[in-house]
Amino acid sequence: MATPPSRPWAELQHDLLVTIMTRVGAPDLLTGGAPRACSSWRAAARDPLAWRRVDLRDWAALTSARRASSSRVPVHAALSGILGVAATLAEGRIEAVLLPEFADEDHLLFLAERCPNLQYFSLPSTCMTYDKFCKAIGELHSLKGMAVDETLINYDVLLHVHQCCPNFVELKVSALYVDEELASVICTSLPQLKKLEIPSSDMPAAVIIKFLDCLEELEYLDISGYETPAISSVVLDKASRLKVFLWNSKFELGEFVDCSNCGEHNINPEEPCKCMMEYKVMDWLAGPA
Repeated sequence: MATPPSRPWAELQHDLLVTIMTRVGAPDLLTGGAPRACSSWRAAARDPLAWRRVDLRDWAALTSARRASSSRVPVHAALSGILGVAATLAEGRIEAVLLPEFADEDHLLFLAERCPNLQYFSLPSTCMTYDKFCKAIGELHSLKGMAVDETLINYDVLLHVHQCCPNFVELKVSALYVDEELASVICTSLPQLKKLEIPSSDMPAAVIIKFLDCLEELEYLDISGYETPAISSVVLDKASRLKVFLWNSKFELGEFVDCSNCGEHNINPEEPCKCMMEYKVMDWLAGPA
């Protein structure tokens, strides 16, 4: 049987190449193999649709790819330069940007001025100037969601988000502990939230219940990663209306205590559940510390 003729990668349809480029990542799109492969790949890497989502969280990989040209440029200026390039390539149509840890409100403002149709951003910085942050938010009328540190979770900032961004429905917060006061700020300022993520944080059951009671449009709640999750039958009953409710099993001093699949009242230590078995298997595969 004759071997079917092979076709070179360069002959892939442009739309398919663009789809591939959206999964490549910013380092390769900017200075990696994609722009250097061939004319069709280079064209796909520069297509605005390939830049709808820009992930700059892996700054080490990005600067490594650009070391020759950016080694003498201060890191904040380098990030502004990369954002400028991305905004130009996207023709101002960037939909989501995930910024590195050192990014600040100036970078967000820089981005807002060049990509006013931005729908989502992640800004992990813990040191922020409220005035500049709110100024940037004022330019982002199409914003639907953001991921920020707890330092930005106050009534004035979130109310400004609510007033400037009518389609805002998604919030992710980085916080070590969430009390009822912080929960009240979120519920009062952003009552239309549909997706709320506060992973790897500790909070009492009253806070979880407050989110479930006050955020009537909530569909997705992620409180996974807790060391001591306050998951009770009341919480589970109220969360049953959600489309997605994520919370982790709990282990205390190496002993199995609670399980999100089986429930705290259905645990038989002599017959461990699937979660417990998977945990034991992974512990065994990891070997001795």
